[in-house]
Amino acid sequence: MGRIDLSIVIPVKNEEENLGELISRLSTTVNSMNLTHELIFVTDINRDRTYEILKESNKKDPRIKTVKLSNGFGQYTAIMAGLNNTFGNAVVIMDGDLQDYPEDIPKLYNKMKEGFDVVYGIKQKKNDTFIRNFFSKSFWKILNRFSDYDIELNSGMFRILSRRVADELKKFNEKQILLTGLISITGFPTTKVEVTSGRRIRGNTKYSFFQQFNMAINALLSFSTKPLRIISFCGLIVAVFSFLILCVVFIEKIFYQGDVPGWTTIVVLISLLGGVQLFALGIVGEYIGRIFIETKDRPLYIIEDKIGDFSSELLIPDTELFEKKLHTS
Repeated sequence: MGRIDLSIVIPVKNEEENLGELISRLSTTVNSMNLTHELIFVTDINRDRTYEILKESNKKDPRIKTVKLSNGFGQYTAIMAGLNNTFGNAVVIMDGDLQDYPEDIPKLYNKMKEGFDVVYGIKQKKNDTFIRNFFSKSFWKILNRFSDYDIELNSGMFRILSRRVADELKKFNEKQILLTGLISITGFPTTKVEVTSGRRIRGNTKYSFFQQFNMAINALLSFSTKPLRIISFCGLIVAVFSFLILCVVFIEKIFYQGDVPGWTTIVVLISLLGGVQLFALGIVGEYIGRIFIETKDRPLYIIEDKIGDFSSELLIPDTELFEKKLHTS
């Protein structure tokens, strides 16, 4: 095999019920595009036959490959592991639960041929429960409010990247990853296309509420220092408020010779200051914890096994030729 036009990276975990249909629809779609391609699934520890199905699929079609991680390092880390093992001149990233429709890949690819490096799918709505949709929208609005980079609402992981974007992403060594944010940082020409909003029919979501909350906190602290500025601002507000109370007490005592009731005021002020300080320490602690993790310089992931041929000697992408194809098509 010489040149690969398209790599598709799909993180999967306990997706036994969806894999058969997913692989079938992916193969049908990409084969109809007449592109040389590879499907790279990334998985780790499964409680079903996901890994076994992927092994069997590779025997039927060597273009279906798998990277198996030794432990659950997280979805974004799994995607990075997949990206680091791609040789396509363009790379599609998508979920493996069929909420991203394989049939929309040609839309992304054709839009990319107009000269964009990143094309992401935007959904009219997310077919999750009302509560999940509410928290998802709230999360992205808060993140965009505090972050220095804009992330589109209702944009998930489904997108296509040029080779140069995929190569730039490999340079990031962060342990706390928000891939959509890192892609925004690269700054290459980006656009969007509307894609089908699918619904999970089989299996259960892999993200609990607490996992989503943890991801939200991680995303916020990884792409903004504004929470630290808010702490400083709150400290200034509390200091001004305390000074005003001191002025009121002083005036009351000196000019009106009144007894200022103290216990209530003291208790309220101590409680207020204590709460603000604990909140501030918590935020600072989160930043320090991330510094601690990053300085350990542990590997981002550990690969336990690979299924398929990942030989770079056999898969040498001709990026320059692909760029010509993009602009002449």
